[in-house]
Amino acid sequence: MDLYVERQCIDNMKGGDSKQFLLLFEANFKDVHKYVARRVADRQEVEKIVRLTFLDALGQIRSTPTDVGYVIWLYSLAKPRVWDYIAKSSFPGQLGLITVSGKGKEGDDNIVEKVDKMMKKLSLEEREILRLKFFEEVADGDLITILGLEEGKLGPKIYRVLKRAHFLLFGEDKEKKKVYFGKLSGLFENVRKLEVIELPEVLKLSLKADFTNRIERKNFAINGEVVKEKEPFVAVKEDAEAPQGSNDPAKVFVEAVKEMREEEEEERVKQQEKLERQEKAYDFIDKWKGVLVLIPIVLFIWIIVLVVMSLWGFFDKGVKRGYVNTCEVEVEYDGEMSDSVRRSIDRGITNRICDYFEVQEMSIAYGGTGDVFVEVDVTDWLLEYRFARKNGEWRIKKYARTPDSN
Repeated sequence: MDLYVERQCIDNMKGGDSKQFLLLFEANFKDVHKYVARRVADRQEVEKIVRLTFLDALGQIRSTPTDVGYVIWLYSLAKPRVWDYIAKSSFPGQLGLITVSGKGKEGDDNIVEKVDKMMKKLSLEEREILRLKFFEEVADGDLITILGLEEGKLGPKIYRVLKRAHFLLFGEDKEKKKVYFGKLSGLFENVRKLEVIELPEVLKLSLKADFTNRIERKNFAINGEVVKEKEPFVAVKEDAEAPQGSNDPAKVFVEAVKEMREEEEEERVKQQEKLERQEKAYDFIDKWKGVLVLIPIVLFIWIIVLVVMSLWGFFDKGVKRGYVNTCEVEVEYDGEMSDSVRRSIDRGITNRICDYFEVQEMSIAYGGTGDVFVEVDVTDWLLEYRFARKNGEWRIKKYARTPDSN
């Protein structure tokens, strides 16, 4: 619809000609439906949100803004409902992109798959900014109305989103131009051409009939069952004589709407704070990504060094390995012996000697012939043994006892 014609329709509608709303509905139904369908996969939820969005607009005829395009205002009415659905859903709708034709997955270097993976790595607000700019083609100034942002924060936020999307899709900008819009715009334009969203004419006709009926009855309120779901932006009947008193339905209805709006505002603030925390985290990662990438590399190299040093026996130098004996004194071992031999000696010789004698010192030498020479220092005596292995058991081959020189 031409901007001048749209402005006339809004002025006439606010002046009392409510039927002008039907012209605005006809002109903007397709855009609003696409806006919702790009973000919500459930068809029934899409139809419900589209219906409630236009009911919001119908209920706020008198407060319809004239400083922004009508479709932008409709987007701003639909956005809280879409985000609320995504927040409450265990399996939210379109985390990635919209449904596309089959050729998009086979041709064009799988650009749809690449962009879809990139979108899933972004926050809800970041995805919304990219969709609004490259699919709805909304101007930067209108993003303030839709997202409820402060004007001073918009520019840096858009720049960070474009930079992050560019990095996820194309990697680091080697030329350091820091101009991300052009390349992203071309890519998203190719994806948008593959978009497949069916326009439900039946829904359009049904909504038009419902709105016509409401306008004729001058009843712009949302149905009772919807009010129970805490849907905002409703109005009372125009030109109707409302009863007075504390049980006045109109007053009760307005109070309920007021409470719902306050709850929605609290939820919006919480969502905004959450998004700001995510942005700070992304900024921190962006700022220190070099260090964050370096840390796992350093840890990996250190682990490799430890493994290599272990394999080379660096940690085994001067360390006695083998079966832990039960003697309370330190036993000195001499000679090259395998772990199995060492365990066998400890089990069959060392531990048995310690069981029989009050050992003060003990030394064990393993000879090249397989014999084991043992010196045991006990009170007043020095015991000397020579053991040989027979049938898997260590047998005493020679024994001597001399006065302890100590």
